[in-house]
Amino acid sequence: MKILTSAQMRNIDRRATDRFGIPSLLLMENAAIVCVDAIFEHYPSADRVSIFCGTGANGGDGLAIARHLHNRGVGVTIIIAGERSKFAGDAETNLRICERLNLPIYEATDDDSLVDALAHASDCDVVVDAIFGTGLNRAPEGLYENVIRAVGELAAPIVAVDVPSGLDASSATPFEPCIQAAVTITFAAPKIAHVFEPAATFCGEVIVADISIPGGAIDDEDVTLSLTTPADVVPYIEPRLAATHKGTYGHVAIVAGSPGRTGAAVLAARGAIRGGAGLVTVVTDRESAPLVNAGSIESMTYSGDDVLAFVAAKSAALIGPGLRDDEESYARVRELIAALELPLVIDASALNAFAGRAAELNPLARPRIITPHPGELARILSSDAKSINADRIGAATAAARASNCVVVLKGHHTLIADPTGEVAVNPTGNPGMASGGMGDVLGGVIAALLARGVDPFDAARTGAYLHGFAGDLVKEDLGDIGLAAMDVAEKLPIAMKRLL
Repeated sequence: MKILTSAQMRNIDRRATDRFGIPSLLLMENAAIVCVDAIFEHYPSADRVSIFCGTGANGGDGLAIARHLHNRGVGVTIIIAGERSKFAGDAETNLRICERLNLPIYEATDDDSLVDALAHASDCDVVVDAIFGTGLNRAPEGLYENVIRAVGELAAPIVAVDVPSGLDASSATPFEPCIQAAVTITFAAPKIAHVFEPAATFCGEVIVADISIPGGAIDDEDVTLSLTTPADVVPYIEPRLAATHKGTYGHVAIVAGSPGRTGAAVLAARGAIRGGAGLVTVVTDRESAPLVNAGSIESMTYSGDDVLAFVAAKSAALIGPGLRDDEESYARVRELIAALELPLVIDASALNAFAGRAAELNPLARPRIITPHPGELARILSSDAKSINADRIGAATAAARASNCVVVLKGHHTLIADPTGEVAVNPTGNPGMASGGMGDVLGGVIAALLARGVDPFDAARTGAYLHGFAGDLVKEDLGDIGLAAMDVAEKLPIAMKRLL
């Protein structure tokens, strides 16, 4: 599902009308109907609804909503923020219909008239915010600032049309003031403000509604930012056929673990096993191998001398969890990664081996995924974590191009960036997953998908979604305090079953 800016949405609306011949008035009508349906679904006992309308297209949506609510027997009060003479086009059409229906309409053109209008709205069960839509690009001032503050002080829950008034749809940073909605209904696709915090916190529950905009109108916009949905994931976790065996699902090699760090190797192995790999072997030192064997009995270990030949014969590999962080280990890791041609996931200590060496990660354009947290990515890009977090999308995109790898930038709303510029936002996961070992499990899951032949971008996107969804299922059982990485690994099969 694409994530849009306000400019992209305007282009898509225009394309739907100009190229596909869908009248803009019909799009407004469809928008109103889905909003009314959402109001009835969330607040079925609402008898009175107050609709606050701006004088633009968003206000037109609000007027159409008022009309449909009236037709369904709900008492409505319309408050116009501004002068009704400013309405034009489709919005004016809906205003004239409301006037002919004799719906109660009050204009708030100054502080005194606003106080009067609020007196008629104060006893409502639900408030509809249709003041500003996706076109707002600066903080509300004057009358509009006062209207937004007044709406926020009403006791009823607020349903926002497209975006809560006070948000720039193209930004994660809210303006002041901004309406806090309980529900936001947006159209065709989510906007940046619906997905990224802190703006997203003002949206409440977000409903993305179909208003008959053709898919081609969206596709032709060449949007590079998307939100991962179950539909993106399910094709890569389809049920297994009867005439298959463990070799069908690939053999994952995991180069991981060292004395005192064997837990990382165990968790990576569990992630790969529970992620669906047919076979898993952990490549580790002789001292660590017995502990890895004890922690993950379904996987195997290898502690021989010819690591390159052993790993090269496998379907895919994960390199890094729990390896030593010293220059000798880093040199071995770089040598191994340079020589391997099979699909790779590079994580943890293996990423540290490429501090300031992004271009060395994949000079030959082999199928490779790196899975850094902000600190690790900062080291690769010779930057700092604060700068990475200040522009996560830009940092992930830059890293994908610099390294020629798919980048999984971990954190709240993990990002998956491709060297071509595509970026997927992962919506699953929760704060309870902020504990040690979660990234090791994630690396194992992604490696299992690679071993089954999934393209690196799809493997990364699917792995991140499954990992987060499994964490959400654990949270349902245990809450979000004290979650352990092994809990998430063991929940992966149930996560896949639920999605299927």
